[in-house]
Amino acid sequence: MVCLLAAAIVSAIGASLKWLSRDGAVSATIIGFLVLWLGGGQAIVPLIAFFVSSSILSLVGRKRKRALRSYSDGDSQRTAKQVWANGGVATILVIAHRVMATHYPLEATRLSQILFLAALSTVNSDTWATEIGSLIGGIPRMLSTWKPAAPGVSGAVSAIGTLAAVAGAFFVPFCVYKLWDLNAAEFVAAAWAAFLGCIADSILGAGIQAQFKDPQTGLISENAVVDSRPGLLIKGVRWIDNSAVNFISSAIGALFCWVLLHFALRNVM
Repeated sequence: MVCLLAAAIVSAIGASLKWLSRDGAVSATIIGFLVLWLGGGQAIVPLIAFFVSSSILSLVGRKRKRALRSYSDGDSQRTAKQVWANGGVATILVIAHRVMATHYPLEATRLSQILFLAALSTVNSDTWATEIGSLIGGIPRMLSTWKPAAPGVSGAVSAIGTLAAVAGAFFVPFCVYKLWDLNAAEFVAAAWAAFLGCIADSILGAGIQAQFKDPQTGLISENAVVDSRPGLLIKGVRWIDNSAVNFISSAIGALFCWVLLHFALRNVM
């Protein structure tokens, strides 16, 4: 009950600050409850670090970022779909960690904790890249064509955005470095896997994420429906939106972390 109440309070604060929509707050409560209940107080810290830092960055310079963007990206509040896209893989991993703790040795359960950290760090890296890259400027370019693109477009990268991605990837592991007693290999694996997951997000965004054109205004959007009007698919796979890409890239970040820990960094653990 305490875990549920704590998660509900944090989500209610997020909703009151316009960080979360109503259904987003409900989903955040569920995720927060599961992470706190199954993972304990240590597990909730990286989740809060991601949620607070990314939410604040999304609000900083919002008017300027919207003015720079030549496409519609919808409401800045996180919906239920976006909440699960960002936190779904981490939630699955914390459930797996709890199940494994009763059947496997400490080494295996420790691995699931680091993969959980990498999954959250990946979505944090992607959010920082998008928000800081859009705010500070520079000319983003599409990975698929290397042509200039509007700030914030999925699949586009810039120098500032890339540096922000690195910072975002290291931020979450840094927040729990002492609390989790991370060794060098665990810290590096979680952070760099997150950055690689962010790069995978850009590749997927450039290659398969759907993009639509409003037939009335000509506005390019990542949303299939704009102002109740269905858009015309001009790129990508119709059912793969930004939320799907975020979920997949979060899983990729966790996978990269596993690869780094088992192969590249195995000798320094």
